[in-house]
Amino acid sequence: MGLSLSYAIVKAHGGEIKVETKEGGRNHIYHQFTNTHQRMKRHLFFLIGLLIPALLQSQFKTASIDSISQLYSTAKTDSSKVNIALSLSYNYALLNIDSAIKYANEAVELANSLNNKKLVLIAKYALAQALAERDIPASMKIYYEILELASKLDKRPLIASCFTQIGLLYLYTGSDEKYIYYLRKSKSIYNALGNLSAVSSSNAEIGGIYSTINRDSARYYLNLAAADSSASNSAFYQYYWGITESIDNPQKARGHFLKSLEISEKGNDLRGYSLASRWYCIFLQNQNQIDSAIVVAKAGLTAADKLGFLRGIVKNSEQLHKIYNGLGQTDSAYKFLSINFKAQDDLLGQDKIDQIQQAIIGEQQRAQKLQLEKEQLQSQIRLFGTGAVAFILLIFMLFFYRNQRKTRKSNELLLMQSEEINKKNSELQTSYENLKSTQSQLIQSEKMASLGELTAGIAHEIQNPLNFVNNFSEVNEELLGEMKDELDKGNINDAKAIANDAIENQQKIIHHGKRADAIVKGMLQHSRSSSSLKEPTDINALCDEYLRLSYHGLRAKDKSFNATMKTDFDNSIGNINIIPQDFGRVILNLLTNAFYAVQQKQKEAAGGLPTFERLATLYEPTVTITTKKEGDKVLISVSDNGNGIPQNIVDKIFQPFFTTKPTGQGTGLGLSLSYDIVTKGHGGELKVETKEARPDDPVGRGEGTVFIIQLPTT
Repeated sequence: MGLSLSYAIVKAHGGEIKVETKEGGRNHIYHQFTNTHQRMKRHLFFLIGLLIPALLQSQFKTASIDSISQLYSTAKTDSSKVNIALSLSYNYALLNIDSAIKYANEAVELANSLNNKKLVLIAKYALAQALAERDIPASMKIYYEILELASKLDKRPLIASCFTQIGLLYLYTGSDEKYIYYLRKSKSIYNALGNLSAVSSSNAEIGGIYSTINRDSARYYLNLAAADSSASNSAFYQYYWGITESIDNPQKARGHFLKSLEISEKGNDLRGYSLASRWYCIFLQNQNQIDSAIVVAKAGLTAADKLGFLRGIVKNSEQLHKIYNGLGQTDSAYKFLSINFKAQDDLLGQDKIDQIQQAIIGEQQRAQKLQLEKEQLQSQIRLFGTGAVAFILLIFMLFFYRNQRKTRKSNELLLMQSEEINKKNSELQTSYENLKSTQSQLIQSEKMASLGELTAGIAHEIQNPLNFVNNFSEVNEELLGEMKDELDKGNINDAKAIANDAIENQQKIIHHGKRADAIVKGMLQHSRSSSSLKEPTDINALCDEYLRLSYHGLRAKDKSFNATMKTDFDNSIGNINIIPQDFGRVILNLLTNAFYAVQQKQKEAAGGLPTFERLATLYEPTVTITTKKEGDKVLISVSDNGNGIPQNIVDKIFQPFFTTKPTGQGTGLGLSLSYDIVTKGHGGELKVETKEARPDDPVGRGEGTVFIIQLPTT
């Protein structure tokens, strides 16, 4: 299609297109064209740019139809031939209407011979579509027949499609109101079916009607149609936009018209190309580009004539007549007026109008007949209903007394059941209250357990400076006694030396006293009641502090336990906004679990080795805490080289009351509370990565668990 149309366009401008075959059998296409009008030249360059893809698509289309025709001639069953004939009809619909009608008729005859109602409906629909551009009355009559049968079979998609096509036929006769009416009917069915693509197509068609009536309404419906790409990428959608934007935005309108022509060229759509050409011609006339308008209209007329598309012939010949008449070229004006009259007579002559009226009257009579049958059916239903009601009343009266007794017994039973239900509800409520109380106690128990761990660590931290204070105090007491003796003896220099030693010891006492005071103040700050208010906190210092406290807390319970503590803090983090006392509880819980894990692995490994000293050379319990800043996030990792967590319970560890510790050693709330503090209290994430130790490897290098906290920096 593209090659023949482009040839007609270039010939209309006094140029020519040649095809030469050179070595290798390749086709080389070139054109010779001269014209002084720059606007016409730009348009022609656009169309000529489509020559090569159009040629390839045209050859592909022909090859496709030839292949289908071959299948049609060799088909062994009538049902197969029906489907192939329908395929041929739809393929020819854009290329040759006569062939489309021929194959649709054959499909109808074959479907009727098979007595297959579904195939008959489909074949008739294809025939009605093919006839729509050639014989409007016949097409309308077939659509009404399809509607009658589809309504009986409740084929709603087909009913909606028929409404759309009937609306188009009314549009061809000049009735925009009827067209919109039927489009809205089909759109409501598509909406109910959830067919969004069909709804978008309906919106595009409605927008096309409004494009010449109300531009705001047109834009509204065309924008709705854009929800589906198949509707918005059609040639019709593009030139509807072109018509809508013609007045307010000519440059944008031109782009839409050219896009429409391009889509039609690529799809070998002679019908769409013809209609788009007609509207683009009108646009070019309004832009006073008369020569270009003539070229476009002639191209549209050529496409319509090749297809046998009467409506396209009427519209494009009408525009050419108006243009040449306005230019005073009466011969050309008369030529295209004659073409227009003949096509109009073939499409909508008086005999055609009479046939359309007969089809409409026939449909009205059919609708009246259906209404009469419906009323008769309703009358029969009412009569039957009256008899049924009388019978039911009789049955009701016969069993009324019996039902009363049953009702009374049922009420008594329901009352007993209601009392039983109320009793059960009361018991359930009591159980629920007890469960809440138990849960509160368990949460408090977990908090107290954490407090115990914290207290043990604090005690150990304070014990060191207190030992220094006590030791140096005892030494000072002895020194002061010695100094007194030396003074009694008159040894002033020795007394002064002893006094200097006492002063140094006193400074050490003051230093360690202040250290103990700082520890107490720090712990008081972190253990005060949570205010739920975030404050800038040095996360590195907090992690380091709780690392020592958790380790010493475990050491307070087991003096034989030792572990390596590693830290890797990112000093660029600075202070971040957290609730220190809550977040400290999270860090303490994760570190306590880590030390517990390596302690358990150490005990298990020790049982299978000759001596504890040999174990120490093989397995070194290690707990590591790191901080790192990544963009607007801070990552805090607590890792251990313990036994790891079995994969079958990894997904359960954050569940309340789930614990792997022996009975009495854990509440199962530590990780659950930590997860809530991190995610809900701080808007962060808490994840776990673990690798379970192998039974044959007591040392388990590379195994263990790491908990990763991710916090926002703001």
